[in-house]
Amino acid sequence: MKATVLRALFMWLVLFIILQPIFSYIDYLLDLQIKANTSYITQKAATEGLVTASMRSEVIANLRAVGFPEASVQITSSTATVQERKQRIDVYIQAPRVNLFPYNFATATQPTFYYGHGSIMSEYLD
Repeated sequence: MKATVLRALFMWLVLFIILQPIFSYIDYLLDLQIKANTSYITQKAATEGLVTASMRSEVIANLRAVGFPEASVQITSSTATVQERKQRIDVYIQAPRVNLFPYNFATATQPTFYYGHGSIMSEYLD
């Protein structure tokens, strides 16, 4: 009986060790999605001179498709007015990080948010 209990407990540990790289890869892919969408909205904002509401809704729809809750995705920009040509535009995206790891083996805590930052020069022409 004791050996069966020990074997069952050991199997859970082995399962966590096997699944840890998969969870790390999923976490990496979610982070990559935030950064890719940040780059996408930044490039689109360059031609418009600012981040428009339609751009925000498009990026939120993209992130909702990969599993981020719509209400928790925050998209902010350095400006609310149209920037003339050669003015800098900064775009930030923040989304909650999903806790995929059943046990944290490190002493440092995991970040609670995914962050994306993009900056570009405005290409807006009247």
